[in-house]
Amino acid sequence: MERPNDEPVSVLIDPGNYEEMLVIRSNNIKLLNASSNPSIALLNQGISIDNEAVRITSYYGQKYNFFSQGTDNKWSAEALAVNLENGYTDYVNQEGTGGGSSYWNATVVVNAKDFIAKDIIFENSFNQYISFKESQDVVMPKVASEPIRPTDFANTDVQDRSQGYVTQAAALALAPGADRVFLNNCRVVGRQDSFYGAQGARVALYQGAIMGAVDYIFGGMTAVFYQSDLILNTSDHGSDVAYITAAQQTTSPRGYLMYECHVKSPVPGVETASAFSSKPGLFGRPWAPNTSEVVFYNTIIDESDFPGQEGLSLILPQGWSSSLGGQSTKMYEYGTLENATGIDNSGSRVNWATTLVTPTLLDGTIINTFNFTKGLDDWDPFSDLVLSNAEPNFNAFANAAAYNQMIHVTNIKAQTSIQVFGITGSLIQEFETQNDISFGIPNGIWFVKLIVSDQFKVFKLISN
Repeated sequence: MERPNDEPVSVLIDPGNYEEMLVIRSNNIKLLNASSNPSIALLNQGISIDNEAVRITSYYGQKYNFFSQGTDNKWSAEALAVNLENGYTDYVNQEGTGGGSSYWNATVVVNAKDFIAKDIIFENSFNQYISFKESQDVVMPKVASEPIRPTDFANTDVQDRSQGYVTQAAALALAPGADRVFLNNCRVVGRQDSFYGAQGARVALYQGAIMGAVDYIFGGMTAVFYQSDLILNTSDHGSDVAYITAAQQTTSPRGYLMYECHVKSPVPGVETASAFSSKPGLFGRPWAPNTSEVVFYNTIIDESDFPGQEGLSLILPQGWSSSLGGQSTKMYEYGTLENATGIDNSGSRVNWATTLVTPTLLDGTIINTFNFTKGLDDWDPFSDLVLSNAEPNFNAFANAAAYNQMIHVTNIKAQTSIQVFGITGSLIQEFETQNDISFGIPNGIWFVKLIVSDQFKVFKLISN
């Protein structure tokens, strides 16, 4: 196909499971689920997918060599046949950002501009289950201390970190040449190091879900996650704790913005083989000291039902760890709402992270999506979704502020449900309106949730 000006190309993919590795090197490519009723749902302990879902998946992970791995570090039918015949492989898996554009053995590597995906599942099954292709391969640990993997198709024992199975294995990776990548209602599935983005890459995600455990969103990219589910994909073993982010910005002007996201557990027995929801984890740990940046803005956090930790917030009270690369004051939090009854851990965060009382970063930047995506070319991927980029506390349908023992809700354009929560998480007021409204509230800290259709925004307000 001749594309002298990088004319856009849309690839319609019929629902199904596609076990292969992709490298996107051409600009202006769209991958679209061809179903009229697309789904990104996982089923059967995460092994299966909904009939209307498209899943692109592969099974390579670090610390192992594969008979099927060619010299470009990708799956090769020829390499598999030759190595099975010989009974050995001389090729050593190139890990990290090594040979063949590995990027932590990512299923899909994007090294192009203006890549778009809609309603697609990107998965690395290495820490999820034994895939069909892996069951036909020979997978050998590089050192004797690594466990021998099961070989039977659909075995989920590899989810168990206590047996030493879980290792770095990316589902999606953005190379330094990736820019203006947009994922609309996609699901990224992995456990350790699920989603990598290199320094210089920009990506925006709208809704969908990102699943992982240790450092599962990582690298130096600039990334905005808008109303996305952040799912702590841990096993039932007590030491298996999730770190949502491992940011590594050193020269990028901006880091990660988690905007109105929802911290959740996978559904036990459906999205994972675990019997319980996730145990509490952490917002993340900086990979680069001082310069790593992550902003959690108006985040909803579910509670755990893990034995011994029932009812606790899915984010531990300290919030952050410095165990990877050190500390950074650019680990931000604003407007967090912990659903666990009576819990507000905002005062217990580590002393080097920054809990904001106004939606403005330490460098004076107002928290909105555009201030993260704009770069030098004013990229605004959310503009077609009728989202604003102008002022703090922006909202497509409403805005809330507190002043003189009053809460003021303005810019209401449709039927809006208003819920007011106290600092303990108890519901204080709830009503609906189609018009701007002001109502009295005592002095204190309040969480105001505005709901329009299937979208919502939460404001943390101080009345005095």
